[in-house]
Amino acid sequence: MRRNAPPLSRSIRLLFGAALIAGAVSIAAHTLPAAHAAAGDLQTCEQASYRVTGDFDRAIQDYDQAIKVNPNDATAFYYRGITNGERGESDRAIQDFGHAIKINPNHVDALYSRGLTYSNKGLWDRAIQDYDKAIKLNPNYGKAVSNRGNAYFAKRQYDRAIQDYDQAIKLDPNEAIPLNNRGSAYYQIGQVDRAIQDFDSAITLNPNYPDALNDRGLAYISKGQYDRAIQDFDQVLKLDPKDADAIRNRAMAIARKNN
Repeated sequence: MRRNAPPLSRSIRLLFGAALIAGAVSIAAHTLPAAHAAAGDLQTCEQASYRVTGDFDRAIQDYDQAIKVNPNDATAFYYRGITNGERGESDRAIQDFGHAIKINPNHVDALYSRGLTYSNKGLWDRAIQDYDKAIKLNPNYGKAVSNRGNAYFAKRQYDRAIQDYDQAIKLDPNEAIPLNNRGSAYYQIGQVDRAIQDFDSAITLNPNYPDALNDRGLAYISKGQYDRAIQDFDQVLKLDPKDADAIRNRAMAIARKNN
């Protein structure tokens, strides 16, 4: 890496699939697995509806009651963990996922969700252990593979992270996040041109992806291509005029261009 290359300001992004953990991102509400809906599990559907509408306390009360009635209900523990994560109770979420896994060691979503929660707490080794188990149960679990890559990235094991991003991209070539994250990993090991290729691909999939635009702009700064960097930061600011990273990075690009 060139010494004058600025650090990427938004290095890695978690991919959230089955859960909203600790309010980290906003995604579409998770729906019940088809098997539960088909079985007519109306109580679980009602609990899920409380969670989806944001009535977390009511959902927790119902999951508590379900667990009291059946202490071996792995599904109730799992969804209570999801709900605890959504309301920022990460330690309680981890406990609930742990109960679900103890009841059903092959509960791949509970393993994945606990891994996400550990990731959000910065407990990367524990997260990797859970992602490993989830991937062993389901080798095609692209989000688990991608997030394991993020954990390796956080541990600065960039080559290992790139291996996971490669696999995640093969599993879901239309997902922009692992492309952007792989670009970030390439940037960290000094392969700036390969990084830009990945940022380009991510932006092709999602032209309004501010993280990829911002990261590509920083990569252009590291190559001394200040006008192209400024264009990327301008685009981010069209999407969000208050984006602090883009404001700061554009100022840096302008200052370096004028020096």
